Parts: sequence; C-alpha cells; structure tokens
Amino acid sequence: MNAFGLVSRSSRCIRVTGALRTAATAVASTSSQRFKMTLASPRIRSINSGQKCSGVIAQASVRFAAARYSTETPPPKNDDKSKADDKGDGKQETKASREKLLPSTGPLSPIGIGLFLLSAGGILYYFTVKKDQIRQERLANQNKQETFGKPHVGGPFELTDHKGKPFSDKDLRGKFALIYFGFCHCPDICPDELDKIGDALEILDRNALTKDTIQPVFITCDPQRDSPEAIEEYLQQFHPKFVGLTGSIDQVRSACKAFRVYFSKPPKVAENQDYLVDHSIFSYFMDPNGEFVDVYGKDRTAEYMAADIEQRIKQFVAVGGKIEKEQQ
Repeated sequence: MNAFGLVSRSSRCIRVTGALRTAATAVASTSSQRFKMTLASPRIRSINSGQKCSGVIAQASVRFAAARYSTETPPPKNDDKSKADDKGDGKQETKASREKLLPSTGPLSPIGIGLFLLSAGGILYYFTVKKDQIRQERLANQNKQETFGKPHVGGPFELTDHKGKPFSDKDLRGKFALIYFGFCHCPDICPDELDKIGDALEILDRNALTKDTIQPVFITCDPQRDSPEAIEEYLQQFHPKFVGLTGSIDQVRSACKAFRVYFSKPPKVAENQDYLVDHSIFSYFMDPNGEFVDVYGKDRTAEYMAADIEQRIKQFVAVGGKIEKEQQ
C-alpha cells in the first residue's frame, strides 16, 4: 500500500470515528427512537456498508454507545400510560389505606359510626329539647290544676262555742277564717300548731289591710272530754281571738267530714282513762264567702302563713271582695 492510500484510509477512519461520536452523543441525549434513526442515517449506513476500514473499531464504538445509553438513561415510559398507572396505583393505595382505617364491618365501620352518631343525637335531643318540653307540659298541667281544680273543702256545720252558745258556719261569713281541728289533751302537736296560728295573726295585725280580718277557730275531735268549759280553759294559753267549738259526736263527725278531716281514737276506752286522738294536722284558710282558699300543714312556718294570707287577702280585695273587720 502506498503512502497516498494510507493517508486516505486514515482520513476515512477519522470520519467514521467522528460520525460514531455524533451517534453516541445523540444516544445519550435523546430517546431510543432517535438513537435508532441516527444509526440508520445514510451517512452511517454508507460508512458501515461501503467502507472496509476499521470494522472492529466501528462495532466497538456502537456497542460502547449502546451500553452507555442503557446504563445512564433508562428508556422513558409512555407518558399517558404512566400517568394512568400512577392514578391506578394511587386509587389502590387510597382504597387500601381507607380499608385499613375503616373496616367494612364492626363498630368502627362507616355503618357502625353512623349508628353511633345517630344514637348520640337522639339522646342529646331527648335530654335537651324533649326534656324541656316535658317540663313545660308538667308546669302547664300544674297551672291548670291550680286554676281550675278546687277541692271541695268546707261546708255547713252546727256546733257550740266555748261560751256555750250555738255557732255555725254562717257566723263566719264576712271575714276570713283560719280553722284547726285538734283536742285539748294533745301533748305537743296541737299546742305547737295553735301557737303558730297566733304568731301568724300577730304578724298580720301589724298591717292595716289585714288587721282584725281573720277569725281563728279551734274545733275539737274529742267531744267526749272537750266540753265548752274545758275548751275555754285550754284556749287561754293561746291567742285571745280564738273561738273554740264542740258538740255531740255526730255534729263533730259531720264538721270533720265537711272539711275532709281524719280522726280516730281507741275503740274501747274505760271511764276516766287517758288516751290520744289521731287526726289530720292542717289549718284551713276560708274566705268571707265560706269558700276554701288554702291549707297549711305542719311544715309551714308562721311567717310563711302570714305572707301567703296577706297575698290572698289582697287578691280578694282586688276583685271587689268585701271584708267585715272585728269591732274592738
């Protein structure tokens, strides 16, 4: 081979090497498709097919470029397909995580939690709204009973006072009356209640509106022992305005029945034998027309009785009621 031939072959090999470098650069920076197009270009094809120089170098360069591309730049995925796969994976992960947090059955499932919230809401509704409605209905019923419900207490009676004179319900017309049923041999309860009535009267006598407007009355439940003389002596311990009443057994029983008073004594009592009488412990407040107003039990104080009676008298006067005051 002459010198001219060697120079020509060398220049060709240099051109082949430059082309291969170009192909390797294209492979490193572009996609696989562009790499194939570069290798299939007319320049590379003509060099590989038409030239016989440096075949081993050309093949080695191509292999090196391919290996470099495969190690440095992995083939990209189809964008649309990868996005769809990512979305699918995300949905699967979300569903799996939801199944982990909320089981499909049991108290912690969506249905179980919903039933729990519904029950809690029902309980809250009952203890707030419904309970308040029940309370309002109860108060309304109480008001109806106070307004329209009036017990049938009181009525006609004919007895004898502590002076031995006849005394009936008509003698109480025109003034308020505070009536108590008891017996003179009562050791403690009757004296306490009569003292309480006297204290309430003293409070009421301090007011010009209520002074001398109330007649206190003591009716015995033990007519066998409580004669007019015994009652007169007994009442000297209490307020001077008290009127004491007694009578026959039938007369006393009729008066107690009119005022719904219970009383009972031992069935067999020997003469001069001491005994106690069981009876109701109430003070009945009646208006000047003989109508029942209110009743005061053992638990009421004299102050409470005086305040309530004063309010009742004001209401009676406000609607045009007439009161006869006791002449001193």
